[in-house]
Amino acid sequence: MSKKVWKDHLLSSGVPLEYSVARVFERLGSWQPGEFRYERADADGIPRVFSVDVHSSHIDTNTNFWLETLVECKYRHDGTKWVFTPHEYRSFFGPDFDDIFVTLDQCCEDRQLNRRTLADFRTHYPLCGKGIEILPSDSNPKTIEQAVQQLRFAVVAKAIDAIIHQVDGLLGSPTPLFVIVPMVVTTAELWRLKSGITVEDVRAADEIEAVADPHDLLVLWREPDNLDKRHVTDRFYETLSESQIEKLDSALKAIGKDGFDFFVDSFASFNPSLFVVVHYDRFESAVTNLHRFFAEDRLIMDRGTG
Repeated sequence: MSKKVWKDHLLSSGVPLEYSVARVFERLGSWQPGEFRYERADADGIPRVFSVDVHSSHIDTNTNFWLETLVECKYRHDGTKWVFTPHEYRSFFGPDFDDIFVTLDQCCEDRQLNRRTLADFRTHYPLCGKGIEILPSDSNPKTIEQAVQQLRFAVVAKAIDAIIHQVDGLLGSPTPLFVIVPMVVTTAELWRLKSGITVEDVRAADEIEAVADPHDLLVLWREPDNLDKRHVTDRFYETLSESQIEKLDSALKAIGKDGFDFFVDSFASFNPSLFVVVHYDRFESAVTNLHRFFAEDRLIMDRGTG
C-alpha cells in the first residue's frame, strides 16, 4: 500500500481527528474526554446504542458548574466546502446567541446562569440557516444534517442525565448547574453566502468568493421538528421515575416556573436549536475562549437578580 493510500484511509476514518480533538480538551483541563454513548430507537422502533465522537466535561468544583461539550467530528479532504445560507439573530422569538448554550439551572434554587452576558458575543459568531457539503466533483446534502441529528439526540440524553444528577443530589452541594454545548468540528472549508445572493448571482460567478465569505467558525440554526419534539417528550417521561418527576416539578415551582409538563414541552420545542460549526484549525482557540468565558464570576448570578 502506497504512503498516500494508507494515509488517506486513516484520515478518512476520522480516528486521527477524533483523537486530536480529545487531546485538545485534555490539555485544556477537561476530565477524561472521550466518546459519548446513548440509546435511542432506530427507524424501526428498536432501541439501539448510538454515539457522538467526543464528550468533554469541564468542571468548576468551587461552584459545582459543569460545562459539557458534545462534539461530532467530520474529517474531509482538501477542497471540500461546507456552504451555508445566512441568517440573523433575533432577540425576540429567537434564535438568539445564548440559545447555543443548553442551560440546566432549574434545580438551582439560589443561583442561575446570567444569560445577558452572552448576548454581547453574537456579532463574533455569524448565524446560518442551512448548509450543504460540496465535494470537488459532487455534493452531499446529508453530511451536515446527519452530524446535527447525532448531536441533537446526544444533547437530550446528556440533559436528562444531568437532571437526574440534580434532582437526586448525586453531585453534592450546591446543586450542580449544567451548560451543554453541541459542536461540529470539521476539516472542510466553511463558507457563508453573502446576504441577498440570488440564483442569478451564483450562475454568473466564476469563483465562490464572489457569492460567499470564508469563515473558521459559524453557528447553525436547526430547530427541532415535530418528530424531534416527540422523541424528547417521550424520553423525559420514559426515563425519569415518578419520584424524579415530582422532585423536578417541585424545584421548578419553587423558582416560579410552571412545573414539569411545561418544562418538558418548552425544552422539546427549542433544545437544541443552535450548533457550533468550527474548522479544526480554530478548534483549540475556540474551546480555550469558551472555557475562559465560563470561568468568569459574572456568569453565575443570584436567582431573582436577573
